[in-house]
Amino acid sequence: MSSSQRTSSVLNGDAGDYPNVIDIDIEKDQATTRDEALALADEAEAEAAEAEAIAAAARARARAIRLRRQARVAAEAATVAEPVEIEETAAVEVDEPTAPDIADDVVAETDSDTDDSDDSDESELVDVGEKPARRRRFRRPGLKATAAALVVVLSLGLLGVSGWMMWQHRQTVAEQQRSAEFAAAARQGVVTLMSLNFSHAKDDVQRIIDNTTGDFKKDFEGQAGDFTKVAQDSKVITEATVNSTAVQSMTRDSATVLVAVTTRVSNVASKEQAPRSWRLSVDVARDGGQIKLAKVEFVP
Repeated sequence: MSSSQRTSSVLNGDAGDYPNVIDIDIEKDQATTRDEALALADEAEAEAAEAEAIAAAARARARAIRLRRQARVAAEAATVAEPVEIEETAAVEVDEPTAPDIADDVVAETDSDTDDSDDSDESELVDVGEKPARRRRFRRPGLKATAAALVVVLSLGLLGVSGWMMWQHRQTVAEQQRSAEFAAAARQGVVTLMSLNFSHAKDDVQRIIDNTTGDFKKDFEGQAGDFTKVAQDSKVITEATVNSTAVQSMTRDSATVLVAVTTRVSNVASKEQAPRSWRLSVDVARDGGQIKLAKVEFVP
């Protein structure tokens, strides 16, 4: 072989397998002395060690890229909160080079893959990141609508409770007013009924008739003449004083009232008699816009 001819060789291959290898001048590797041969051998071993280190670094970098891709996919799946099919990332296979010159090609390919993967990962992150943002935009109106509905319901409930309380208060006040009105009518009716003066007996009897209603009025009207004559003949004078009243039962237009009354009577036979106490059960009812006596019973 001539001195100008060059041949390509690698540790475990030939030039046909590795087109980018550096040609080695065989003549330069031929040593004339023992020391030169040893020096060339040491230099070759150093180059081999350097090539192995570069190849190991390339393999580690390729593995790191693969792991980063898997981590991004897992993080995106957790962010979206939906099942995401994670495609198995094809492992980057790097043939273990045996020649120091192949390491440069592997490093160049690794750098290009890294740039492409970074661009694709960024686009994937942007696309996937949009989904949670859209979901948040759809959820916020839902929460606001729910909160508004709750406020409306609570407001209506409070209005309803307030209205019921006001109605209940008005009902209570109205019942108290009716009770007082019935009690006052019963008091006045008993005083009119049991107070009599012979000197104007007809007027007293007529007041009793005007202050009664129903069957009680009819019965008293039938006996009014006899009652007036007896009062005039006996010259009786009766004064009634109501001590207390209590509404026992009540409707809108009628009530039953218990009345405690004391009377003082004087006549021809006795100028003044000892006072007497009575307990009455009086029924009162509305008649023409006025509350009148409808029934009187003595209670033992």
